[in-house]
Amino acid sequence: MQTGMVETWAGNITDIGPIYPFVGSEFVLWVIGMALWMLWHVWQARHESQEYQEDVRKYAKAENYKKMLGG
Repeated sequence: MQTGMVETWAGNITDIGPIYPFVGSEFVLWVIGMALWMLWHVWQARHESQEYQEDVRKYAKAENYKKMLGG
């Protein structure tokens, strides 16, 4: 992808103009990134809580407790 006609890098960078695509969309991309990051944390917390509850149910019986604790 080409963002402009750059023949030489000598000179003032402001004369060349933007040298990367999607100039001006940084804030929108940041908001999308933060939202996805927060959604991932919510999903991860729910998933870990679900696994924890399954483990609690699995080892809740007295026999299993005794076996786990070595008694």
